[in-house]
Amino acid sequence: MNRPVLNTMARAPLQVLADPAASLAELMGAVNAIEAEPSPAAAHIGVSAGATVDLLGLYLRRHALLAGVRLQVSQGNFDDPMGDLVRFADAGVDHLLLQPFLDTFEPAFEARAGLLTEAEIDAREAELRGRWRLVLRGAAAFRTVILCGLHRITAPVAGGDRLDAVLARLNQALREEAAAHANVRFLDMANLAAGVGRLQAFDLRFYLRNAAPYAPALLDAWARQTLAVTRAYGSRFHKALVLDCDNTLWGGVLGEDLASGVRLSPQSYPGSVFHRAQTEFLALQRQGVLLCLCSKNDPGEVDAMLEGHPDMVLRPADIIAKEVNWSDKVENLRRIARTLNIGLDSLVFLDDSAFECEAVRSQLPEVAVFQVPASPPDYLAVIAAIKDLFLAGAAATDGAAKTEQYRRRAQALAEQQTFATQEDYLASLGLTVTLARDDAARAARIAELSQKSNQFNLTTVRYAAPQIEALMADPEAAVWSVEVADRFGAAGLTGVVVVRFGGEVATIESLFMSCRVLGRGVEFALWPTVFADAAARGARQVRASFRPTAKNAQAADFYDRLGLPLIGETDGVRSYAIALAAFEAPPSPWIKVLA
Repeated sequence: MNRPVLNTMARAPLQVLADPAASLAELMGAVNAIEAEPSPAAAHIGVSAGATVDLLGLYLRRHALLAGVRLQVSQGNFDDPMGDLVRFADAGVDHLLLQPFLDTFEPAFEARAGLLTEAEIDAREAELRGRWRLVLRGAAAFRTVILCGLHRITAPVAGGDRLDAVLARLNQALREEAAAHANVRFLDMANLAAGVGRLQAFDLRFYLRNAAPYAPALLDAWARQTLAVTRAYGSRFHKALVLDCDNTLWGGVLGEDLASGVRLSPQSYPGSVFHRAQTEFLALQRQGVLLCLCSKNDPGEVDAMLEGHPDMVLRPADIIAKEVNWSDKVENLRRIARTLNIGLDSLVFLDDSAFECEAVRSQLPEVAVFQVPASPPDYLAVIAAIKDLFLAGAAATDGAAKTEQYRRRAQALAEQQTFATQEDYLASLGLTVTLARDDAARAARIAELSQKSNQFNLTTVRYAAPQIEALMADPEAAVWSVEVADRFGAAGLTGVVVVRFGGEVATIESLFMSCRVLGRGVEFALWPTVFADAAARGARQVRASFRPTAKNAQAADFYDRLGLPLIGETDGVRSYAIALAAFEAPPSPWIKVLA
């Protein structure tokens, strides 16, 4: 029996988009209704495919809108990635989806694979590498490039067949080519199709008639994964996972069941599920995610659990911030954000209580909220969704080192209270600022910082690693990286200045810094070195600008405080200029600058 088409006017368009059972007609109507409202596209993706995927655009727009992003989708020509690169660049595309397809080798390649000799497979691999190597090199200027893996459409053979071996080899080649480029991410289409289920993922009728193999279920999952890999098209950079304790880290209530009665044993259900959950959280921490606790509980009992329970995976050293008390969780989350000096939109909150989850959703809509399901086996799917937020599209970092950096910052803030003046405290830190110009080894980290920095970012220009490398090689530009250290330890690369040169004018194109090093004078100490370099290049004047966003208000007056005269303001964009000979940096005698 056909499912009745619902009247989309009876529901808000976003409700329709969020409904997994919504029909294709409903989705089209809801997407068009939202996009009919005047608003510029916030992101632009180009799709270059070796199969017919026109309907994918609808699902890409669906999931973008659910994430609060207005997405423009440009469809490329059939199996023409090099030509599409030119067209997409001219159209202002900033994200790129590349989909190789087996049949572009030759028709019915899945059937042909069983006939290939080793020499022919070698030739196919060489052909694949050569083609996509050229494409990925040509895609260096795009912010994010997703290279999709190859997959089979026909049913797998029991025990595997030669097609499986050929696919594994070709996909390994694609993975290796993708790994050579900092802006490229590999998307495993075979795993994606397996998760959906082959019968739901493909439609053989449309594949054989129109080279359109993908059914709506796979297109929807593909679009959702694309959103995750691009981190909601550059709009999301989650940094901290905030965890409840009872029925989240362990089964049961610590205050009632006591440490001996909570369910956490790896050998028995459902404790094994919570033990697995903690292991997943620890793996996230090791890859750079900041773990925090926010629990209505007795703090002494939670500390004892962390320190002494034999089945605890997480230990005190793995937790960067704790708000374990009987206070309101909304306010506790605000305190955690302030302690870490990150935005509320950098937090992901996990709790088993529907009441607490709804309170956070309604009062802190910036926070991503997940609820632990009532059925323990369903918990793994929730954790997988959380991992997508943090890991998709991200380079792994040393989580232990990152946690320690934030811990040292908290220690420094606590110690600050013991000094009579701020200057006395800063002088005690032994601060050093190390500046490096055009260091290609730092290009990937600089690009990553440009994507993440929002609060202290004067123009909010986003860069891909190849763009940074190109600027470093350009004699008319300079890219300065800023590394900060003090007696508490090294904070690493935490700031960047990009300067363009033209005639006698040096223009500051970008200035962005991690908020965890602000307030110490670092943001002022670097300019004598940067401006001396500009003067050596023949510049006599410096120009700069501040471009307001929803998140960078704290930096609005930075150039005023630096001593640059304001020369104009249009639509909130503030322009500054100063003769190099007239510039005097604000004093910061407690900082030693190394260059």
